[in-house]
Amino acid sequence: MTNANMKKVLEFVWRLLRSNLLLKIVSLFFAVVLWSYVLTQTNPTREQGFADIPVRYANQEVLSAQNLTISGSFSDVLDMVDVRIEVNQNDIKWLSRGSVDAYVDLSAINGAGKYKLPVQAKPNVGQAVEISPAFGELIVYPLKTRQVPVNVNITGSVADGYYAMTPEITPNVVTISGASVDVDRVSSAVCDIDLSGLTEGYNKSVPIRLLDSEGNELDSALFSGGQTSVIVKLDVLATKVVPVDASSAILGQNELATGYEIASITSNPQSVTIAGKPDAIRGVSSVSLMPYMISGASGSVAVMLDYQPPEGVSVLADGKAEVYVEIREITDKRRYERVPIEVRNLGQGLTAHLEVTRTDVTVMAGIPRLSRLKRSDIVPYVDLDGKGRGKYTVPVQFELPDGFTAENFSSDVATVVVTIN
Repeated sequence: MTNANMKKVLEFVWRLLRSNLLLKIVSLFFAVVLWSYVLTQTNPTREQGFADIPVRYANQEVLSAQNLTISGSFSDVLDMVDVRIEVNQNDIKWLSRGSVDAYVDLSAINGAGKYKLPVQAKPNVGQAVEISPAFGELIVYPLKTRQVPVNVNITGSVADGYYAMTPEITPNVVTISGASVDVDRVSSAVCDIDLSGLTEGYNKSVPIRLLDSEGNELDSALFSGGQTSVIVKLDVLATKVVPVDASSAILGQNELATGYEIASITSNPQSVTIAGKPDAIRGVSSVSLMPYMISGASGSVAVMLDYQPPEGVSVLADGKAEVYVEIREITDKRRYERVPIEVRNLGQGLTAHLEVTRTDVTVMAGIPRLSRLKRSDIVPYVDLDGKGRGKYTVPVQFELPDGFTAENFSSDVATVVVTIN
């Protein structure tokens, strides 16, 4: 058939179709029936793609049985894949995204190291022909457990007139488990306590943070089996400054050695800050010290004494109080009349004439020393060392018995006129 004839036939068919609507409908119907028949008889395959199918990690108990684990979670390794599935035309209506199971089988792992494991996918109908990514790459580490000390990070300050006691942490160590590479990085656990504006304490659970040796916080998701918080007991108390009552702590003040008395009792510090509940400190006017006996003492005493506050009250001071008890002799005086004045260090061949040759002497000293003093111990004199012939006014000095100083002696005659020939 020539092209011209073919063209005439096609034009005839087209005119026929345009002019006969019923014929058009009948033709479409038979076409659909014919196509359905072909599909039913041949059941061809189709491909269906699904994106972002969650990946399941099967047989994780294999790692646990060998004390193995990974750093972080499996979802960090590979959490989603794209899957293309080949399915028969008749079954495609049963296929959906939720019916596709994508997984990585961990049963092949037999020790620490790097693994490249295939991703597998099982649809409820058909079969997976393409999975992307096709592999999950993971590093397996030994599972490690250790105890970590808990430190306290305190920020802020309590309200004026209040004091925060040292927090009590329970427990003061926590146990963590995880991949050895992560556990080895942990240096300490920290709980944060903010004191800003507090006027009362608390007893509550406080979360902890895990830090490396440089103070960087580590992701808590890297660890398992550990405690995520500790119980913090914090007492916040009212404060007040009161004097230290050192005198009441010194016992036996009236039982010193004969001839001795207390000159003063002082403490360092002289006052301290106390802390307690408002009702507990309201009536406290001073802080006592542990008693100390000085009976029979004949010299000053320095001693460190513990504070002895009332029940429910704490002393905010480092160490103990230093108490100094100054003990001195009870002073008295004794008068010696007409004591001869000696001449000392007169040059050879010279003679000395004193206008006053005797003097009355008063000795003031502690009673114990005075009781040992004899008249013969009282020796006033003039020192003429280096003086030649002439007339001089020289001071009266005293020979000093053991335990005495010049201040203990006074003479009615302070100076003497001496003529040397």
